[in-house]
Amino acid sequence: MKLFEMMINHKVNTITPDELLRLAKQYNVNLTVGDAKTVAGIVAGKNINVFNKAERMKALKQIEMKTGLATANELEEIFKQLTANL
Repeated sequence: MKLFEMMINHKVNTITPDELLRLAKQYNVNLTVGDAKTVAGIVAGKNINVFNKAERMKALKQIEMKTGLATANELEEIFKQLTANL
């Protein structure tokens, strides 16, 4: 399990806007190109552990401040689905 957590966290922390858009589409989440760029810029290199609720919520708060509540809620859905089965 720890290996999968490390892989998911690495992907989140190094995600590009294009990868984020593909992931959003895969999980039926509405995300604009501008929001994907903003989010990728926020999480890039931050070493966020999406399995840690406090860290995830802190990142989502930053995302909410830059992109709005709706986008933060959409991303929370992606994080929930990524972390649900582990």
